[in-house]
Amino acid sequence: MAKNVKIKICGLTDIDNICRLLFLEPDYMGFIFYPKSPRYVEGKLNPDMLSVIPPTVKRSGVFVNATEVEIRNAVKRYGLNAIQLHGNEKPRHCAQLRDMGVEVIKAFHIEDEHDFEDAAAYTEVVDYYLFDTKTPDYGGSGRGFDWQLILRQPLRTPWILSGGIGPDNIIEAAQSGASIIDLNSRFESSPGIKDYDRLREAIDRVRALNQTK
Repeated sequence: MAKNVKIKICGLTDIDNICRLLFLEPDYMGFIFYPKSPRYVEGKLNPDMLSVIPPTVKRSGVFVNATEVEIRNAVKRYGLNAIQLHGNEKPRHCAQLRDMGVEVIKAFHIEDEHDFEDAAAYTEVVDYYLFDTKTPDYGGSGRGFDWQLILRQPLRTPWILSGGIGPDNIIEAAQSGASIIDLNSRFESSPGIKDYDRLREAIDRVRALNQTK
């Protein structure tokens, strides 16, 4: 039987927006700790504010070439359950971070078949791969890539689909084989602020699809 697809809403920066989105019962909420991102969370959300998030919703932190100390500090301050690594992090680094008891997600930025070549080295040290569109800015572009490329890979690790998912292709994303779909910039009214109604409609469609499996 096909697996149910989980929902991750990423790039959140506003507590009122977060409180409303909790009514949608996402599986993950993502927070970006990359200073060059317009969705950078530091200075916009006090860690104490995240106490409104119930334990049923995992908190995921997005990092790009951050030091181990920086990541560990963010995990402790923000109560992160998962860390998403979008830089040049090596398998050894991932294994060390996994020892913290958090899920480790390693992102691969995809343009063509060759961009999957490094993934095999991470099979034993991460919980999920994440496949996103290759851009100079480490994601958040709203651009997609050819998802069919993933299906031609001999993957032994569950994976998250990101990059270019929007209201027009949400069902295709849910049927792609991903364990989790990552919803971000195409559901925003402005960077870091998600459009509740657009997300509600999309998530309802995914959950209706899950119920038919």
